Amino acid sequence: MKVDFIGIGAQKCASTWVYGVLSDHPEVGVYPGKEIDYFSDYYNRGYQWYERQLGDVDSVRTRGEVSTSYFTDSDTPSRVFLYNPNMRIVLSLRDPIERAYSNHLNEIKLCHLTGQNLEFESGLANNPMYLEQSHYGKHLARWLAVFPRNQILVIFQEEIRDDPFSQARNLYRFLGVAEDHQSWFLEKKVNESRIIKNAGVDHFLKNLGKLGRSIGIGGVVEAVRKNDLVGRLRRNYNQIELRQVIPPMREDTKICLQDMLADDMRELAHQLGRKDLPWPSWMALCNRSN
Repeated sequence: MKVDFIGIGAQKCASTWVYGVLSDHPEVGVYPGKEIDYFSDYYNRGYQWYERQLGDVDSVRTRGEVSTSYFTDSDTPSRVFLYNPNMRIVLSLRDPIERAYSNHLNEIKLCHLTGQNLEFESGLANNPMYLEQSHYGKHLARWLAVFPRNQILVIFQEEIRDDPFSQARNLYRFLGVAEDHQSWFLEKKVNESRIIKNAGVDHFLKNLGKLGRSIGIGGVVEAVRKNDLVGRLRRNYNQIELRQVIPPMREDTKICLQDMLADDMRELAHQLGRKDLPWPSWMALCNRSN
């Protein structure tokens, strides 16, 4: 069975939410774990290898995967089209300047940035991908050159935040599966900017589920998972919120990035046929233009 949908990012733009609300839908088969990166990084392994990664999911109506590397990779759109010209593509976006700041927090979380100077401006000067991955219009143009607009669903993290249930139904409708499914993930809060205080404690809490299933109490484990009890323990007692310790982006930096991304935001609005975008950066751009 061919893969017939992919989530392509962008990075730090609600791809975890997309994966989460699809992973427990009974009519959807999705690669367990996100980020298979086949079309961008492992294309030489061939179609059979790719399809094996998703396992035996012949009983579902649609199957796919979510890999955020796809959106900005220049070779991926044509490779995807060659594999399946009818592929349905899910693109999730957020305010591009907030995305860049979130990118910075993730670099710290992954220990790619260390030391005393962890300000956003220092990371921005060191990593051109902060800005490159926020040029949504530029990268979407490559996909629109290959796929018709009706095969690409664009959803916004800000609209997911305001009405997750409506956005989930929109996603299910696009994929042709039952829209009335109520994913447990819709009640889950995803905080991308937390780091672990004690790795040993976190590892123990994360692996409680495996222990429970091994001794025959899988039902209890599932109930705990759905109620997010272990997740709350990890968040409340063994994690640090990075936004509380990393300085926010300076206002002059924000204005500079708005100028650098202005044309790209206008192009994106044109591509999507929208008069506005649900972002503070867009509103600031419009106010400055008036």
